[in-house]
Amino acid sequence: QNEAMAGRALRVLGVAWRQLDTGRMPAKTGQLTWVGITGMADPMRPGMDRLIAEYHRAGIKTIMITGDQSATAQAIGEELGLSGDQPLKVLESSALDNMDPALLAGLAKDVHVFARVSPAHKLQIVRALQESGYVVAMTGDGINDGPALKAADIGVAMGAGGTNVARDVSDVVLEDDNLHTMTTAVSQGRTIYSNIRKMIHFMVSTNLTEIEVMLAGIAMGAGEAMNPMQLLWINLVTDIFPGLALSMEPPEEGIMGRDPRDPDEQMIAGNDLVRMGVESAVIGVGTFGAFLYGIRRYGPGPAASTLAFNTLTLSELAHAVSSRSSQRILFSNHALPPNPHLVKAIAGMAGLQFLVSALPGARRLLGTTPLGVADIAVIAAGVLVPLLVNEASKSGAAERAEAHDDEMSDNDNEILEGDYIQADTEESRA
Repeated sequence: QNEAMAGRALRVLGVAWRQLDTGRMPAKTGQLTWVGITGMADPMRPGMDRLIAEYHRAGIKTIMITGDQSATAQAIGEELGLSGDQPLKVLESSALDNMDPALLAGLAKDVHVFARVSPAHKLQIVRALQESGYVVAMTGDGINDGPALKAADIGVAMGAGGTNVARDVSDVVLEDDNLHTMTTAVSQGRTIYSNIRKMIHFMVSTNLTEIEVMLAGIAMGAGEAMNPMQLLWINLVTDIFPGLALSMEPPEEGIMGRDPRDPDEQMIAGNDLVRMGVESAVIGVGTFGAFLYGIRRYGPGPAASTLAFNTLTLSELAHAVSSRSSQRILFSNHALPPNPHLVKAIAGMAGLQFLVSALPGARRLLGTTPLGVADIAVIAAGVLVPLLVNEASKSGAAERAEAHDDEMSDNDNEILEGDYIQADTEESRA
């Protein structure tokens, strides 16, 4: 009966009694009369199975540590879907007492449920998982969870129902005691890291372009493509605000479907530098082409410099849009979520660029000249062609990203269907 109840995810309590002559508990309990057992249901919170599935899509392994007996723990673990599409593996704490730490570290990465766990075992399990190479996030709410919460890479305490000890030693406190909040935290954390990379990518590639254009002009004997005031304008005005707007990008579609990054991974790797170099070179060719056109038509001087200045400024604004994603093409079917901050930054900087090109006082300050229709056409070509080339170079990554998003969408539909089936089953039982 115990096994049958536990198999239905019930917590089983055995009851026995003994008549005492006094109200004092005896030193040894014995001679008890067996009464029976009762099964108590502690149902899961709604949506927990969907939450576990979302963790798995994000590349996060989920492990349950419980004091329940193995049969109960296995039934609950199967309801939660802790093992995904793999067989659920349960390990009882009795096997942990005399187990070699190296052996436990090897077993821990394959176990989904630790059953009949005592408080002392929790710390042992956390350290074993860390020895296996995992970055461990531990959730808990009691005093006995304190050592394991402190030892974990990320201790997560319950804010409403947790103890002060658990909250004090943890890195994160869930004020609403809702584990769904952790998915929001993971999404935001990945987004912040991604946005920092985008901003660095934009700033490095655009500044490389300025260096390349200036060096190319001097190396070819054409003189400086832009004067110091124009370079100062680009760096202080045009670069800063689009870069800040990129740091406030909303989460990309499918960000929770990506694998966690390696903690030892460099923020800017070698292939990132190669990508920045290629993009800056393409933008530099467009800018320098406009500069050479100006020299051929007007000769060396402010007119040619004006063409290079406007082309590079507007190219950098266009590159800010391109820097929103290393995998998404601007004209693909999977559009990026809107970023009103970037729209305002680009519109504002483009408006300022128009004003400094139109106002005589600003032209004198920056050393620019009025633009004709042909000049505007050359500038437009110098901006659009590099943008299209850089976007086309993303095509391989974009195809992989779209295929991944389609797969994630199919998985979401399957999970939704599973939720409906479970709801129907529960309703029929009721």
